[in-house]
Amino acid sequence: MSYHLKKIAISTIIPLIIILTLLSLGILIPILTMVIFGAILAYYIRFISRKIKPYVKNDTLSVFLGIIVFTIPIVLLLYFTLTQFVLIAESSFGSLQQAATGNSTMNMTVINQAVNNLNLPSNLTQSIITAVQSGINEFISFVASSLVAMISSIPSFAAQMLILIFSVFYFARDGDKVIKFITDVIPVKDNDFYQELFDSAEDVLKSIIVGNAIPAVILGVLSGILYYLLGYPYALLLAIISGIAMFIPIIGPWIVYGAIGIISILLGNTTQGILVIIFGWIIETTTDFYIRPKIAVQYSEIHPLVFLLGFIYGAVTMGIPGLFIGPLILGITYAAYKIYRKEKIKTKMS
Repeated sequence: MSYHLKKIAISTIIPLIIILTLLSLGILIPILTMVIFGAILAYYIRFISRKIKPYVKNDTLSVFLGIIVFTIPIVLLLYFTLTQFVLIAESSFGSLQQAATGNSTMNMTVINQAVNNLNLPSNLTQSIITAVQSGINEFISFVASSLVAMISSIPSFAAQMLILIFSVFYFARDGDKVIKFITDVIPVKDNDFYQELFDSAEDVLKSIIVGNAIPAVILGVLSGILYYLLGYPYALLLAIISGIAMFIPIIGPWIVYGAIGIISILLGNTTQGILVIIFGWIIETTTDFYIRPKIAVQYSEIHPLVFLLGFIYGAVTMGIPGLFIGPLILGITYAAYKIYRKEKIKTKMS
């Protein structure tokens, strides 16, 4: 094989590889996000599997157990949150089927009483009550319709999850082979550059998980304390939802703070509603714009703004996987320019 390769001009090999790469990317583009996301998750699962391997001695089994250990807390958290949310929503607003068709059986007695207590003119009072009821019903209908649409897209979602699971498993098990393959392809003279780039990528990956998970936990704990002190029911559930909501682009936990604050004000608990909005803003701002970048940068020399832009706009463009892919791409790009600049300065000085 090597004999024949020597007789092929390099000018034909490189174009062929480029064409095949472009064709492969054309096939993989619909699932590329999940493949990259799987490779990122595999980095963390490899850390867990290495801790397990001394006890099981088998690579495949240790990776499989690592995936289970990694996913169990996430699955339990999401299951508890979603089931409690559905139960509360159904007990308050009627069945999801009714909500999806806009026929919610929501009891407006308390809200009617709260608006009547404002002693406004009767026509204005009725307009406010109608607007509030219409807005709440539309919101419930939107949420319920989204759930129905999500259920209807289960086959597509299942395919994406299958790709993610396989990507995670094989990258976690064969990650060393992938890295070895890449390093073999890299020209020898560029080894130092790419070694620094790989080291920077590893730092970025550490920063991503720390910069996402720890701030979400901190925000959830502080929010839970706030809800408890202000006397809200389901304080633990609201705290979990607030922590999870931090992964939602742009609006984040405001979907929780704002909603319960407005509802509290409408129900006549003005002080409670204003306090949860004010302190919620303080908690969210402190966590998102100070704690998150501060923690993330502890593990790399990437500028906090790069991480912030990666977290926000990565999630906007790619959804939940973008929370990991966005900072990784921007972080590696920043590191590449930084390493290149350092080498250029060395060259000028020598």
